[in-house]
Formats: sequence, structure tokens, C-alpha cells
Amino acid sequence: MRKEDIQTKIDAIFDNHEKLKFFSSKTYEEFTADFRNIDSALHRLQTSIQALLDIGSYIIASLGLRTPNTNAEIIDILNEAGYIPKDQVEKYKKMSQFRNRIVHLYNHIDTEMLYDILMNELDDIKEFYASLLNIIKQHE
Repeated sequence: MRKEDIQTKIDAIFDNHEKLKFFSSKTYEEFTADFRNIDSALHRLQTSIQALLDIGSYIIASLGLRTPNTNAEIIDILNEAGYIPKDQVEKYKKMSQFRNRIVHLYNHIDTEMLYDILMNELDDIKEFYASLLNIIKQHE
């Protein structure tokens, strides 16, 4: 495994995270007053989560683990192999489910839930990211 193989994914996650922090200074009313805030936040969350899942898939393929059939299975497989702690699995699966909601149910996104994610759960992305990078470093 080589970090260079997934550098564009890493860059996207880092760039998105920095830009998503912009919303932390906004009240809910300020955030929802401009549709561009909502659109930007959704896009950056979607691409961040997708990049995490892509890195997870890369790790699974590189380690020769079983092939996942769903995004949630990526997390299960990494947990089964001992790379993601059991107490983090549900949190990461919810992240994957939110990505699916953005992609498939884009016209049914609860802005209060979105705002809550921006205010309280962005560190979960960093945490998942750090876990994945640690796996890669172990196998370089």
C-alpha cells in the first residue's frame, strides 16, 4: 500500500474539512438563509465521506480482504480485520448512510440535522481519516 495511490482522496478530505469549518461560526438562521451554504455543505460532506469510503476500499483490496457489496460493508470488513474498533462502527456506518441520503434523497435533507452534523460531528471525519491513514502506514 502506498499513500501516494490515494493522495487525491486525502487532499479532498483535508480541503473539504477546512472549508466546512467555515460554517461553525454561523447560527442556524445564518446558515439556512443562503441556499449556497446548504449546497456547499452537502457537497463537501458527500465528497469527504465518499473519499473515506474509497480509501477504505483501497485498503481492503490491497490487503486481499473480502470484497464489500455496500459502502457500509467496507466498515464491517475493516472492523472484522481489526482495523476499526467496534465502538466506532455504527458512527462510521451512519456517516455512510448520510452520504447515501445526500446522493439519493437529496430533496429530503433535514437542514437541522445537516447543521447539527456541521457543528458537532466534523471531527468524526477526521477520526475516520486518521484511522485509515494509520492502516496504510502500518502496511507501507
